[in-house]
Parts: sequence; structure tokens; C-alpha cells
Amino acid sequence: MENASLPTDVWNDVTTPWLDDGGDVTTNLLYIRDLALKVIYAVIGTVGVFGNLFVIVVFIFFIKIADKVSNQIKSNLSE
Repeated sequence: MENASLPTDVWNDVTTPWLDDGGDVTTNLLYIRDLALKVIYAVIGTVGVFGNLFVIVVFIFFIKIADKVSNQIKSNLSE
């Protein structure tokens, strides 16, 4: 078995048409581009979801802290 980690072997694998598909180099490169775009979109979407959840958690903590501060101010004023 050959070492597929060499750059020339990887490039040959990428640019060699698939035998069972009958595709050419362009089809092979377009498939890889589509796969890369799907991975990139999945990563960006996941980061976006976690970013929005982080904002919601920070907002909830802000509300809790604001309530504690307002209660403390009210108790200080009533004394």
C-alpha cells in the first residue's frame, strides 16, 4: 500500500477521474468543492447557534444581577 500522505499522491487522487462514475477532473474537483462548502457551512452554523445561546445566557445573568442590585438599593433606601 502506498503512502497517500505525499502531496503528489494526494493530488493524483484528487485529479484522477473516477472509473466507476465516468467523471472527469472537473466533476471530481466540483464534488470536493461541494463537500468542503458543506463542512464550512456546518461549522459556521454550529458556531452561530452556540454564539446565540451564549448571548441568551449572558442576557439571563444580566437580568438576575440587575434584580439583585435593585433589591439591594431598595433595601438600603428603606432603612
